[in-house]
Amino acid sequence: MSNKSLFCSLMMVFLCVGGISAAKAQELIRKSKYYVDSHNGDDNHNGKSQKSAWKSLAKVNAQTLVPGDQVLFKRGGKWDGQLLPKGSGSKGKSIVITAYGKGDLPAIAANGQFKDAVLLKNISYITLENLDVSNLDTTVKVQKTGPTGVRILSEDIGTITDIRLSNLYVHDVNGDNKKGSKEGNGIFWETQGPKPSNIENLLIENCRVVKVDRNGIRGNGTFGFRSNWFPNKNLIIRGCTLEDIGGDGIVIKAFDGSLVEHNKLFRIRNRAKDNAVGIWPHSSDNTIIQFNEVAYTKNLDWSNDGQSFDIDGNCNNTIIQNNYSHDNDGGFMLVISDEISARSTMTTNSIIRNNLSINDGNKRKRLFNFALATENTVVSGNVFYNSGLDSVKMELVDIEHGVPKNVVFEDNIFYYQGLAQGIFNKSPKQYAALNWNGNVFKGNIIGKKKLLNVKETAAVKKKNLKEFPWNFIKVLKLEKVL
Repeated sequence: MSNKSLFCSLMMVFLCVGGISAAKAQELIRKSKYYVDSHNGDDNHNGKSQKSAWKSLAKVNAQTLVPGDQVLFKRGGKWDGQLLPKGSGSKGKSIVITAYGKGDLPAIAANGQFKDAVLLKNISYITLENLDVSNLDTTVKVQKTGPTGVRILSEDIGTITDIRLSNLYVHDVNGDNKKGSKEGNGIFWETQGPKPSNIENLLIENCRVVKVDRNGIRGNGTFGFRSNWFPNKNLIIRGCTLEDIGGDGIVIKAFDGSLVEHNKLFRIRNRAKDNAVGIWPHSSDNTIIQFNEVAYTKNLDWSNDGQSFDIDGNCNNTIIQNNYSHDNDGGFMLVISDEISARSTMTTNSIIRNNLSINDGNKRKRLFNFALATENTVVSGNVFYNSGLDSVKMELVDIEHGVPKNVVFEDNIFYYQGLAQGIFNKSPKQYAALNWNGNVFKGNIIGKKKLLNVKETAAVKKKNLKEFPWNFIKVLKLEKVL
């Protein structure tokens, strides 16, 4: 028996005598660090040190990882292919895949040879961090496989849990920009059956997603309809930057309990011709979207969407607060239901508060859009400002394909100046669902006589302004006006 085998046997006996199960004892002994070096590594090595590093993704993918294991890719290296780790961590002992050394992030490039550059399938308690991930096929203009940078998949397994993506640079995914099975994604989660399966405790933080067609960060959920309801739970997307995204930016899909905060999204819907928005939930409950900046979302073809935010179909209890939205072609906000059925309930109980919107909607010429029948929406404490550099007559509240129920606008500031006009151009019947209380209308606001149930005020509540998260008074020099 080798010295290592003898040591392990003695440790097993010692730990088991101490009241630890054999399986737990084996876990404590086996956890390892594995180094991977694309330049100087060798798959014949054991991978246990920098000098004896492995070389290939194939070697990593062949290893079944155990709780506490770490896989470290050398900075400055590049691996063509797919990272497909096996094994799960445990509570307090996550598997960690990260970088070591100095230099550029380790790069994993699928090059269109795999649908996913990184696939985390049926894995729990895992951290993926400090990697450069891409999936660009230079031989075709558009990949038709639905290519993805990082995919998290819960398939026919029940619940997978505690997955953390941190400090990833995901870029150059040339999928289809048309909605459907061929669209590409930067970071994507998915659940499949037949056994009801979901994802719990997913954290995506400090990632950068750039030049992806079609979606930045989003998911899909086989079990996200009310007739087959087994939602994902507890999502946090925090501190991420998304730039040059072909279609949608961040889509919260089939989650109960999500927090999306302190993200920056620039140039969303940059190439798609169908519906796409900066940040929005669908088939999700109890979502909070806050302290994000969304800017330059495109809508140059007078199509739907192009807003910074959307509360979409089959959603309940959504809060959109304390965000900074500016220069989004399609407007500030969409509130919409899917067709009501056993699968999809009416979108209800939405709160939109304390947001700052500047020069939103100048291309689509609308600020808010309510579509189909929604219920119980409160819009409060927001500032909607247009500098008037463009000559635009903008519908402030567009209502189409149905009338919403119980919409309250209270304590908001609507201020249009210069060449810009904010207008109310729908019929009094369409506006009947809107209740106005304590709002301030300044500058070029036209058509207020069409509104019912209006209680207007000429003064701004100074207390609210002091608590506003964005220092808009100083930036816009509105002290004298307000």
